[in-house]
Order: sequence, then structure tokens, then C-alpha cells
Amino acid sequence: MLRKSICTLIDRRFRTALVLFLLVAGLLGGETAYGQQVDGKMPMDAGVASVDITPQVPIRMAGYAARSSAETDSVLQPISAKALALGSDQQHPAVLITVDLVGIPWRITKQVSDFLSQKMGIDPAQLVICASHTHGGPEVGNLINILQARGGHFTDSLLALEQLIHIAQYTEALTQKLKDVAVAALKNRQPAYVSWGQGQALFAANRRTKGGPVDPALPMLRVTDLNGGLKAVFVNYACHGTTLGGDVHKIHGDWIGEAQRVIQTRHPGATALIALGCAGDANPAPRGSLNDVKQHGQEIADNVDKLVAAALQPLNSPPAGKMKWIKLPFSKVPTVPELIELTKDETVKGYYARLALERLERGETIPATLDYPVQVWNFENKMVMVNLGGEVVVDYEIRLKNEYGAERLWVNGYSNDVPCYIASRRVVKEGGYEGESSMYWYNKPAPFAPEVEDIIVNAVGELMPPAFKDKRPEANHQELIRPGEDNTYRLSSWLGSAVGQHIKYMPEWKAFGWFNTEDQAVWKVDVAKAGRYDVYLEWSVSDKEAGKSFVLQSGNKKVTGKVAPTGSWFTYRTKKVGSIRLSGGVQDIVLKSNSKREKGSIFDLREVKLVPAK
Repeated sequence: MLRKSICTLIDRRFRTALVLFLLVAGLLGGETAYGQQVDGKMPMDAGVASVDITPQVPIRMAGYAARSSAETDSVLQPISAKALALGSDQQHPAVLITVDLVGIPWRITKQVSDFLSQKMGIDPAQLVICASHTHGGPEVGNLINILQARGGHFTDSLLALEQLIHIAQYTEALTQKLKDVAVAALKNRQPAYVSWGQGQALFAANRRTKGGPVDPALPMLRVTDLNGGLKAVFVNYACHGTTLGGDVHKIHGDWIGEAQRVIQTRHPGATALIALGCAGDANPAPRGSLNDVKQHGQEIADNVDKLVAAALQPLNSPPAGKMKWIKLPFSKVPTVPELIELTKDETVKGYYARLALERLERGETIPATLDYPVQVWNFENKMVMVNLGGEVVVDYEIRLKNEYGAERLWVNGYSNDVPCYIASRRVVKEGGYEGESSMYWYNKPAPFAPEVEDIIVNAVGELMPPAFKDKRPEANHQELIRPGEDNTYRLSSWLGSAVGQHIKYMPEWKAFGWFNTEDQAVWKVDVAKAGRYDVYLEWSVSDKEAGKSFVLQSGNKKVTGKVAPTGSWFTYRTKKVGSIRLSGGVQDIVLKSNSKREKGSIFDLREVKLVPAK
């Protein structure tokens, strides 16, 4: 359901609004000032630190087989590692690290985790390291097989000794820098306000299927000092770091590095951390030039600015982390005769077969499964951050958001370990690069078995807090609405009827989507006490579609207004829009367009709330 909703949403948004770089202001006309006090907001200790991890000696680059086999000592853009520490020692702090690298191997993550556990008392489940997956970084051990490609052929020899030493020296220094930056962030902790919200970016495109699924969500964690000054933002977007190709033989951070640079330039003294969502099958579009890098980096920064200025949901305590390792089965373990036959293959499959045969003759075994990390961070039951290893394809993000709610779920891919692509059932069945041939580049014996998707999703479910396992309404159904204990009426989308050709209920967002000027939402309300009620709307809309007129009415009583932008279709806001006098008894309350001339989308609507006026 979510897959269809997101894909259709993207198609419509591209048709109606190619520019969705958005003013996340106060709603329906009002603006929310940066650092504005929000109900329920309490300080939490937070610290941030950054360290340069740009190679200091020539080194082989990671990411593309079609790249020079020579080392590079040229730097187009410095790369960095950054750490964000949340919570006091008494609260069991969490540490999040981002690295501008193609991936992070578990052997490095484990060294950092063991150090922080022994020296700083950090629970291993409270540490996550997220790689940006830039294809402009140095090799760190994830994709050594790629370095053996020589003009379409593969060498059976080791890497040149000097190259191998440079990679080993870099990863050793990197490990120490990650330890140091984590400690620095922990030592830098000061009382701060932490909050989160979601926007959108639109340059990701499915690289397997034209018009295929992507997730445009742009979740952001905002950290400000007690005076409202920005200290840090942590941002996530599901798109490969492949704007520049293998012909650019210089160290760089791709769109991720450019976005960090622009954000930090616009907000002096603030630190920008960026991770990827389930970006395994998404590329930037357009791609290939430095102008494209700048364009994508600016798009992220523009949307971050809008979220920085918005009234986000407060997070008052550090996340409670849980982590488990599961085994993902490969579709088969090749036999020796099969490997011998496969050596005739001139692609990476043949190269892998030669490596596997040598290992078998050395007395090693070919694994039947992959050890895989799954981690869940629960922020006070307000938001859950799911951290998944590997190059996870978008189907996982879609399925998890459909099950647990797009409005309260954040998914990081490339987390803690990047052993290979993590294909879904669909992608395994389709085959191709992500589902099949990439596995040999990653030194794996075969594609995954199709049940891998269910194994991962079920493991996430086991770690999910009970509050996120509630049964979400899968469809809207009109029910008689009565007042709550506080005499407030909540006209939720799933409790109303959708009238019109366009409007439909989106269970992943718990909202009416595709709400058109020709449509209307209708609720049947049993008003126990006649009187005046303040009207609050919770909705989202892009800048492009904002500004249309609406009317909420019951009989001849009504309240009207114009819809101001929220920042994006994924950015929901709530605000009082006026008051209405209601008579007692059962009545229909209708929300619709208030103009016969206006056309197109009005907004996506989650709820109308009627509160007794004081």
C-alpha cells in the first residue's frame, strides 16, 4: 500500500511541482521563529565533534570498477567523520557517528564500540556508525575485489604492496580518529534542545526501473543551545553518493559532502551530519557534473533550512538502543565442481570463483549465511530510528514505514557494517546488479535467498517498542465521533468518509492524501454541548500547491481560511485556523474547497480537532 502511495505521490508531485524547496513556516499564514518554545520541550545533554579523515598519502579510491588503478593524492573536497552524543551519563548516552566513506566495515565499528564500552561505559547498542556511501572516498576494505579489476579483466595477484600498505595505514588511523571524535562529542556535551521532523528532497531516482520506487523523505534531527542557536543537524536521505563518476579521480564527498558544506556555511558554528536511507537502488538525477553535485547539495541545504526554522517535535531523552545479529541465507553454496566451471567466466563471477577455490584449498569454508546487524533506537516512543547494515534497497524502507508509520519512523542504511547489497524479495527475483552480480564484487558466494526480506523485517519487529506495534487503521471508515475526556472532538482522517475522485486515505501517513478542490472529507459528530469551538487542522502541503481556500462547515455555520505551506508533503503541522459555533446533536461536519475557480491539490489532511473555546 505504501509502495503504491509513495510512487503515485512522486509521480503527481513531479507533474505538479518540480520545485519543492520549501518554506517550513508556521501554518496557515503564521510563521514559527527559529528556536521558538514548544510545549513539552526539555533540555537534554548533547555534544558534537568533527574530525578530518581526508587521506594524507596517496591511496586507491573505492566505489567504481571503471576507475584508474593508480592511487590518488588529489582532493576535490575534504571528507570528515562527525559524532553526535545525546544524553547524560546517568541517562545511558547514545553516540551517532557519520563518515564520508563508501562504507564502514564491522571490524572497524567493533573496535570503536569495544573502546567506547571499556573506556567510556557506552553500551554497544547505543553506538551507530553511518557511512555516506560517497563513491569519492578511499578504499577501507569493503570492496577490495573492485580494486582487482584491470580494464575489464581481473588479476590473481595481490594489490601492489605500497597500495596495500597505504590502505592498511589509512584504516588504522581512521579507527583511532573515530574513537577520538566519539570521545570529543561526549566531552562536549552541554544542555540543549533536541527535536525532529521530516521534509522532502526529490533528486533521487530508481536506477533499476524508470519511475520505480524511491523514498523522498528527509528526516532531520535538530540540536540547538538553550538560546536557540543551532549546534547540529543530523539529516537522512535515500540516494546513492554517485553524482560524480569514476572519471573523477579525486577525493570528494559527492552530494553529501556538498550538502554538509552548504549547511555549515549558512549556519556558522553548526555541524551537519548526513546519512543515507535505503538508497541501494537510487541514484541522483541528474548526475555526472560538479554542477549536479552543487544542485543536489543545495536542495538538501534548502530543505534543511526550512526544517531548522520549523516547530519540530521535541525529544527530551536519549534513545534507548537495542541491537541483534541475524543470519541471512545465501541462495546456495557453490560446490567445487561448480566453482571450477565458474572460473571460465571472465566477469567478477569468475574472479570470485578463483578466490573461493583457493580458500577451500587452504582449509577455509564458504559461508552459507551472512551475519547481519539490526539496531533500533527508540526516542521516547515518539520516533524510532532503525539502523540497518549494508546497501539496503528502498523496498525495506517502504515496507517498514507501511507497517510502523511513515510519520514516526526513520531508517538509516549503510549502518555499522556494509557487507554487500541487501536485496528485497522483489530485487532478488528480478536479479541484475543489486540482486546478483554485486554480491561477487562484495566477495559473497551467491545472491540472497528470497526470504531474507522477511527475516530482516521480522528482526526489526522483535526490537520495536510495544508502542509501535499498535494496530494502525488500514482504511478510513466513517464512525460517529463523540467527545474525549477533555470535551475535545478529534476528527481523524480514518474516522471520516472521503468523497470525490481523487482523495484517498494513506495508512502509512494516517492522512487523507490527493485531497483535491473537487473532493471533500465528511465526519459524523455527536456534539454533546452546543457552543463555540476552536478549530485546529493538522496537514501538509508543498509551497507550490499552498494558498488555496478551504471551508469547514456544519449546516450554515462555517470557518474559512487559506492553506499556507508547511514545507513539503511530508511535513505535517498543526495550527488553530479559527472558531465555529456548533449546535448540539448529531451532525455532519464537512471540509472542502471554498473556491469554484481554484483547481488541483489542497493539502494532505491528518486531523481536524475541535476544542471548546474559552
